[in-house]
Amino acid sequence: MSTIDRRDGDVYQARWRMLALLVLGYVSLTLNWFNIASAFTPISEDLGVSFEQLAMLIALFVLGYGVAHVPGGIIAARLGMKRTLVLGMVLQGAGAALSGVAVGFLDLALYRVIAGVGASIFIAVAVAAVSVWFRDHEINLALGIACGAAFSTGVALGLYACIYVTDLAGWRGMLAICGIVNIVLAVAVAVWFHTPRGVSGLHGGRISRAGLIRALVDKQLWIYGIAMLGVYGAYFTASQLFSEYAVAQRGFTPGQGGMLGAILALAGIPGSLVGGKVADLVRNYRSVIVVPLLLMGALIAAIPVAPDALLWFISFAIGFLFVFSYPAWLGVPADLSKIDPEQVGTAVGVMLTLAAVGGFVVPVVFGHIVPDHGFAAGWIAVAAISVLTALVGLLGRKRAAEPVDEDRKLTVG
Repeated sequence: MSTIDRRDGDVYQARWRMLALLVLGYVSLTLNWFNIASAFTPISEDLGVSFEQLAMLIALFVLGYGVAHVPGGIIAARLGMKRTLVLGMVLQGAGAALSGVAVGFLDLALYRVIAGVGASIFIAVAVAAVSVWFRDHEINLALGIACGAAFSTGVALGLYACIYVTDLAGWRGMLAICGIVNIVLAVAVAVWFHTPRGVSGLHGGRISRAGLIRALVDKQLWIYGIAMLGVYGAYFTASQLFSEYAVAQRGFTPGQGGMLGAILALAGIPGSLVGGKVADLVRNYRSVIVVPLLLMGALIAAIPVAPDALLWFISFAIGFLFVFSYPAWLGVPADLSKIDPEQVGTAVGVMLTLAAVGGFVVPVVFGHIVPDHGFAAGWIAVAAISVLTALVGLLGRKRAAEPVDEDRKLTVG
């Protein structure tokens, strides 16, 4: 083992190159997640899909996304981080591209679940990859860039830019193109990504039973995972159905509705960078995570009564607050709970699986309420679920390790 100064050397700089690869993966992941919303109208017309089924398409992706987080972490511990990243990206790309050849709702639903499973495998391992490269060194900022800014960029491209791709290539062509892009980026990861030398357990091998158990039962993971549950579903509901609400209930044009969704997504870029930096500075996980989630729930409750002009601010604030909290939330396993590097993917998977419960249930609840009771009742229900689960985060530990000194050195192989 050797050391180099954190401000000097090729090995130190390599972490930013690895982060760039992961950023592209995150953009592609959320692009293939949210692009389905850009195709809701033509899908509904071509396949005869109802509003409730459109909401179900959102939930089904999250269902696949939720079930494979923990298995993805375990696969990474067994097969290695790089192979698992590539596996997840290829699987998601294939499911997304196949969505373009669906002939009915049932096979489209199946392909969305497959794409969600691939995304699930990728994201848990990608968080672990960022964590091992930036462990104790600007970890929340790095997670903010990859899991926040890149995540939000992909959401914006999926919700807004893909409208124009759909106009040019049709909804089937758009979904196929986006899926193929994901597979091409998987090849890039296979060629250029590598893990830090000197950090054991990242190339696969025997799984430590004790380490695995700790990653599965750590109390902080469960507390903060449950805290995100309702808000996670609320964000995905708002990001993909806020524009539908604005057009159907408030008289917005389709272009204005698309822009409303794009603003919600793009707000996550400054939100993630500010949130990551704040989390690195204050080291108070409870405040950085829980307070924005509670504010977000209050804003969702205000949607039915807010004037039209205020919806633009609410859209921005929802996107900003959710992703503001996200880097610190993802930093809980590595930085707050100090999970072993090879088990960070599994630990992140536990949290993401808990959150994905909300990602599946909340859109389904919204889709059931709106046809019978209207959008206002739907937004109030979503807000109530968000606030109730966010309050669980008040039980979590707030302090991580002491901040790293500026002269701290990065250990490399």
